[in-house]
Amino acid sequence: MLSLKSLINSKSIFIFDFDGVLVDSVEVKTEAFAALYEEYGTIVVDKVIQHHRLNGGMSRYEKFKHYHQNFFREKITKDQINILDKKFSNLVVNKVVNSPEIDGVTGFLNKLHGNKKCFVNSATPTAEIKKIVQLREWGGYFTKIYGSPNSKIKNLNNILYYEKNKSIDDCVFFGDAESDFNAATYLGMDFVLLVTASQTPQLTKKVKYHISNFKLLMEKIN
Repeated sequence: MLSLKSLINSKSIFIFDFDGVLVDSVEVKTEAFAALYEEYGTIVVDKVIQHHRLNGGMSRYEKFKHYHQNFFREKITKDQINILDKKFSNLVVNKVVNSPEIDGVTGFLNKLHGNKKCFVNSATPTAEIKKIVQLREWGGYFTKIYGSPNSKIKNLNNILYYEKNKSIDDCVFFGDAESDFNAATYLGMDFVLLVTASQTPQLTKKVKYHISNFKLLMEKIN
């Protein structure tokens, strides 16, 4: 196995999940889900929070479907999804824009800028994540920004299609969720895990490369 320094130095395409990887905003989303389902009582809210925390990287649309199917035994309509989506967006956008970055992110993006190509692969809806990136004044760092409703795998394939002269071996994906790891593994792409307190021990054992933040990563590779 390559050292983390050798891995990073060998790559020309850097792909990042957003919440929990570039920005410390995971709890913003947790609080928003809790607020959306507050009217259904604490038992439902607790179930929603538990599922959300264990399924980072799953789009909010899929979570809405899961909660209604499993907690209410009903099929959610497109209109209901759209209403929940708008409420959720109103609750989170400004908070995510103002959330602190993961330590060292701007420095790492500056290091990559001009020499490497960077992409975002998020479960947040595409229009919303593009807006957030622009409001954080990070737009210049990223070649393309991809979100839901496409899956993480679909977005990775779109990046590879966009970079036709590159291969899987040129890419590394930074994520914090099992769905991120599974998407990278499915395509045979190298993966770096941002370690958080909410991850399962099983996930951290499966992943070859771990970092706790980008400041420490910079110290390792410089």
